Amino acid sequence: MARGVAGFDGAALRAARRGVPCPDHPHMLTVACLARRVGTSKALILSYEHGRSSPSPQRLADLARAVGVPASALQHDAQLSDLRVARGLTLAELAGRLGLAVNTYRRIESSGVLPKRRPGVFWDLAHELDVDHSQLDEAIRRIPAVEERRHHAGLMLDDVLARALDPGPFEALQDSSPPAKILAVVYGVPASTVSTVVNMLLADLRQLALQRAQLEARRDFTAHTRPAHLYERELENISGRIAEDTQRVPDILERYLVNPMPQPCWRGLAELYVAGPSGAAPSSMSADITAALEKAFDYYLIDENASGLRLSAPGVLFFLDTLPYYRVIYAPDRAIRPDPQHYGWPSFRAGAQPYRRHRLRVAHVLGHDPHPHWDGGSWMRIQSARARDPWASGGWSDEPPF
Repeated sequence: MARGVAGFDGAALRAARRGVPCPDHPHMLTVACLARRVGTSKALILSYEHGRSSPSPQRLADLARAVGVPASALQHDAQLSDLRVARGLTLAELAGRLGLAVNTYRRIESSGVLPKRRPGVFWDLAHELDVDHSQLDEAIRRIPAVEERRHHAGLMLDDVLARALDPGPFEALQDSSPPAKILAVVYGVPASTVSTVVNMLLADLRQLALQRAQLEARRDFTAHTRPAHLYERELENISGRIAEDTQRVPDILERYLVNPMPQPCWRGLAELYVAGPSGAAPSSMSADITAALEKAFDYYLIDENASGLRLSAPGVLFFLDTLPYYRVIYAPDRAIRPDPQHYGWPSFRAGAQPYRRHRLRVAHVLGHDPHPHWDGGSWMRIQSARARDPWASGGWSDEPPF
């Protein structure tokens, strides 16, 4: 393929072109019409669509504009640097738009490490590159340094995860073990932090393995009272969750140990959680922290009411589900009690918590909006309920978002 933007997707261009009406003729946008609109030849457009050549950043922008899609929609398997080049920006230009030093932004592209003193830079970057949060997340995941860290984590923890799923006593990962020491170097954190976070993930996997064993026992000893295929379906579902959680361990470590929520943001969430449903007066919290929280999480964790600021329903769920991990990362916050009713928050339906926690855990840390990871119907029902009465008694226990 001739030189041009990396990861150009000719098939995506062809599909987008066929879905756009031609402004000059009563039919879809043809290759010839597209060529005229971007000022090139029909042969070159065909070359793009069949993967024989790749357009320059400026030509990519022209093509995207002509077919009515973002430039990123015409790329696949793009790294962060590819998205920048596709927008026609140099490293220095993008750093300037973000208000970052060039070396700070270079570190994002080279190692996937976001600046901890700039909460919300993830959303700023998505805006400047004209991509959504999932596209930007995937681009960061493809950075070689990020892939290498995830690969190391997978290698180091393969046996540890396998033993966690075996019956028998729980074997916790020790601070002094080779995997903990190696991963401590990889992530640049103490070995005790690595082992504590990993052991929480192992405990979750053990719980799923226990549920699977109990299902197998019920299938074997009570098959005459319930159709066997129902047990098989449940076993298949829980085995799928075990496999999915096991594969995601490196991703979770990457998010918590490399790009955790900045400590001031976490303290701000803790203050709002302790304040309870009535919220906290704006004067009691730093304006910078409030603005950072809103920006870092795309305005979905915090609500405003007559008395001030408070956590939204997703904000409380988020806080409770991430509290165990941030207690490890930011030790001074260990004193917070996790019981929601202790601070006056509504209760949750217990059966929904493991799945909710499973989904939120993999969605949040870079500032990602978790809504796409939620069940759409449940989320819409919650939004409707909150519009009617946001803090009605038992409102969450009857209709949890997962």
